[in-house]
Order: sequence, then structure tokens, then C-alpha cells
Amino acid sequence: MKHFAIILAVFLWLQNAVAVASQESDDRGFDPTGVWMGLHGPLTLMRAGDTLSFSYSAVFGSTAHICDGIGVAGFMGDGRWEYVDEQGSVIFTTRNRQVTMSPGQGIASFCGSNWPGDSFGEDGWKPAFRCTVTAPKAHFYVVGILPSEKRQGYVVKGNQVEALGLVNEGSPAWLLTRYIGKNRTTAGLLERDALECHYE
Repeated sequence: MKHFAIILAVFLWLQNAVAVASQESDDRGFDPTGVWMGLHGPLTLMRAGDTLSFSYSAVFGSTAHICDGIGVAGFMGDGRWEYVDEQGSVIFTTRNRQVTMSPGQGIASFCGSNWPGDSFGEDGWKPAFRCTVTAPKAHFYVVGILPSEKRQGYVVKGNQVEALGLVNEGSPAWLLTRYIGKNRTTAGLLERDALECHYE
């Protein structure tokens, strides 16, 4: 009986160790949520499940080409995310506390041709800040060119969200936000006026 108890205890310990290891190993890479300063300009990132929302502004090249982008990249595996539109794609990587952006197929529509991509190190990173919802109900909006489409998801007065300022043009009235609920995490745009924020 004593041997059975020891074997059972070892089995349970191994099962728990495997569960912990599987939680720690995430092929999405690390969570890059925050504002990153790159070689060409700032990048705002917000991760939620299999999506990576972004806002990007940059100047590159000898003739000062401008990047002005906002959108959502989908998870591809192994810390890689892809944003796709009618002109081409952009690949994001989130590995080893580093973030990169690189051209995929076609061109990066929000930067134009000859954009070399960008890279971001942890020394240029700032975390999200906390906000409390002050409006009775605040709907999330799709992360895209504003004005964008209202989503079904919403938060209510008193809810806490993580937030980031957008860096692309024409978006001072909005914040990129993330609400972590009991069953799911939602990211999207919320109106700044519906929130009271701290440490922005």
C-alpha cells in the first residue's frame, strides 16, 4: 500500500510538472503589449489570443518616406504574426524580448515600396497603462482606419482595461485597449472620453 501511495504521488507530480511546462511554453512568443521605439519610429502593440493589434508611425529613406499604419495581425506560429491587405503583407515576430517588422508578399501598404522593415529592442519599450471605464457602456471598435466599425463587445462602468496611445495619424480621440475577462480577452479601440486613465 505504501508503494502504491509513493507511485501515485510521483505520477501526480509528473502530471503537474507537464501541465506547468505546457503553460510556460507558448509558441506565440512573449506578450509584446506596449509601445516600442524602433529604428524608424514608434510601434504600439496589443496582444489578445491569436491577434496582435498594432499602430505604427515611421520615417525612412533618404527622401523621408512616411509609414502610417494601423490594423490587426493574425497568429502564424512560432512567434510570427501576419498583417494582410489588398497590397501585400507585413510579418511581425515576437521572440526573445525583441520585436521585428518585415515586408512579406507585395508591399506594406501603410509604408509604400522600399520600406526595409523595422526592429525594436526591450530598452525602447514602455508598458500599457491602466484605465477605468467611466461611461455606462463603451463598445469596442475594430482596430483599423478611423472611423471604424463598432463591435458587439463592450465594457461597462467600473471595468478595468489596459490601454495604449495610438501613434498613427488621426487617432487622438481613441485608445488601443485590452479587457481581460473571466473567459476571454478582448482587444480593440475605445473612445478616450469613456475612460479615466492613470500613468498615461
